Amino acid sequence: MAALARRRWIMVGNMESGRRELAGLGDALTMAERGLDGQQSPAALMARLLRVARLYPKAVDETLMWQITDLVAGRDIADSFKLVVIRMGWASILQAEFKAHGLQVAGCPKIHRHARAA
Repeated sequence: MAALARRRWIMVGNMESGRRELAGLGDALTMAERGLDGQQSPAALMARLLRVARLYPKAVDETLMWQITDLVAGRDIADSFKLVVIRMGWASILQAEFKAHGLQVAGCPKIHRHARAA
């Protein structure tokens, strides 16, 4: 349990790879929601969400991921609803990162808010 508590306070990997994974999942979800990519099943998207959640341990509680996984793995709901549930998990990670670090575009250098006077 102590290892789990310690793991929640660090980010695995670097910020840039985490932002890229988060953006990539958002793009994949958008394509799946629009029916443009028939190869992305809800199970594959859920696996990507779990990988992104592992990169941001402070952003998401494990119980939320268990609930999302349980809904996506079940056969009681349609795939379109599963996509909505996965999108909600993705949005919670994005919102937590926005609150912690602000909005930054993946692949772009960070812009410093305070410019020094010459």
